[in-house]
Amino acid sequence: MTLSKGQSFKNSHKKTSLLLTIDSFHCVDEKGDKKGLVPPSMLSSVLTVAFIVMILVLHEHIYRFLLFQFARDLHPVLDIEKHRHILARHIAVDAFSCAVVAFIGYKNRHFLSQFLTLQRDNNFHQRLHQYNPAGHQVLLFFFSYQVKNMYDTIKWNDGIVFILHHVFAGAAAWGGMYPGVASVYSLFFMGISEISTCILCLLANFDDDFGVKGLDQAFPFTRIVLAFAFVVAFIMCRILLWPIFTFHFWGDARQALERNGPFETPEVKNALRMMMVACCGLTILQVIWLGEIVMISKQEISKLL
Repeated sequence: MTLSKGQSFKNSHKKTSLLLTIDSFHCVDEKGDKKGLVPPSMLSSVLTVAFIVMILVLHEHIYRFLLFQFARDLHPVLDIEKHRHILARHIAVDAFSCAVVAFIGYKNRHFLSQFLTLQRDNNFHQRLHQYNPAGHQVLLFFFSYQVKNMYDTIKWNDGIVFILHHVFAGAAAWGGMYPGVASVYSLFFMGISEISTCILCLLANFDDDFGVKGLDQAFPFTRIVLAFAFVVAFIMCRILLWPIFTFHFWGDARQALERNGPFETPEVKNALRMMMVACCGLTILQVIWLGEIVMISKQEISKLL
């Protein structure tokens, strides 16, 4: 971690506190900053997860109230309470959470410039084992969102596929924090790449199965704009950038798994294997989703012609 001039660190990694600012993720051990930055205590992370989940619940209920007060008269489809609750979930929880991690990732994009090449070096140790405060921040908020989303998935009966997604995504995020590995990669995989997911969460409101039935007919232009924005963001984040970061992550992970150094502990190796499986699975899914996007785009274009 490159320290800025005059920067000082006062947070002990043993101190229990809510992690609400980027400075709170700058922690040191008993030796001070000679060893460099280390992650905050696990208890601090757990408390912060609980706090963020409560904030998401509050945010969702605020949106329910706002939709009740100001949106139910816009169209008959919004006069139904269940429909307003679906909108509140997708906007105030799903889209909001994805926007937060995407913003943190984008704000710290300078850490990712090293990956924008197909040339590799042997400096995998720094990329995998060096603690990145912004990366930990993304992982913590992302994990908190998975906790809230798991509850919503069960409550709204989204299906087993979504439950498995939240389990694997949450496990990968926690493994990135504790034992702690590849936190810099989270700035893209669980940060910037969520730009497309944020738009998709808004677009999901127009789906007859997972959204509000009839909303697409009530607000057709909004749906078209969101669909176009999603296609552009998906291609940029998931088709163009995703393979590049996957290439580097897999290369670094394979090098680490072949070593038995002091940092390549069994816990770290297990976390890396889990991340590799999750990354591989998501990569395959995105190829499938790209095919579905092409098919749906053709259908929508044919309707307009």
